[in-house]
Amino acid sequence: MPIIAMTREKGSLGSNIAQEVARRLSYQFLRNDILQSAAREYRVRESRLVGAVEEAPGFLERFRRPRFRYRSYLEAAVLAAALQDRVVMVGRWSTLFLRGIPHAIAVRVCAPFDVRTRRVMERDRIDRDEAARRTAAYDDGVRARMRQMFDVDWTDPLLYDLVINTGAVGVSTAVGQVLALAAAPEFQATEASRRLLADRALDARVRAVMKATPATAPLEVDVHSEAGHVRLAGVVGSEAARDSAVAVAREVEGVLQVSSEVKVFRRPVR
Repeated sequence: MPIIAMTREKGSLGSNIAQEVARRLSYQFLRNDILQSAAREYRVRESRLVGAVEEAPGFLERFRRPRFRYRSYLEAAVLAAALQDRVVMVGRWSTLFLRGIPHAIAVRVCAPFDVRTRRVMERDRIDRDEAARRTAAYDDGVRARMRQMFDVDWTDPLLYDLVINTGAVGVSTAVGQVLALAAAPEFQATEASRRLLADRALDARVRAVMKATPATAPLEVDVHSEAGHVRLAGVVGSEAARDSAVAVAREVEGVLQVSSEVKVFRRPVR
């Protein structure tokens, strides 16, 4: 069976669709669970992960290095959850982290702004102006973060296998569309696609553990794994940094062997 990853605009009814799809397929529905898992595993405040995903970068943050360690933590959590197979994930960049996995379905749920504003107004029992403000702020935040972290346009239909406009179709019809894709032969798991996911999940976990470890957090090291064999590559400033990267990778659960192609480059002293 395929993995289903969904992203949705505020007020689009995407969560309702995802929950019903999960119920019909007897899948787990995962949204906040992903944040909680990442926060617990990598010892970071859940609120900071929420901000990294949903809030537009502040003025000062625009001039700083993006918070890629939060991206690393979420990627590791999303791919670890995907290894469970029977899951529907909503948000948390899951549609992007699972790109290239043949048995993962990426779905975007959207609707016209006025339709979503009315739904938020009715759901939250607030006036139209406040509903419009909240809806726009959420959309702008998610769009800005995806641009910052992945350099993609959240609304680009080519990022998804299915785009659903709930201004035109109801929840029941939308659920049927997702279920039809889930039954399609193109998205069924194979031994090769499962191996690819397992390798990607281990890559992500090694990167996340490195970002969560003080000695290796500043390093930008490429990680590539195959069947538990991890290869590190990149450039660092000292032998100690290179040795730390190798040592940390060796301790990650699931790693059987580590090989290093990490080079040491020292800046010349003037």
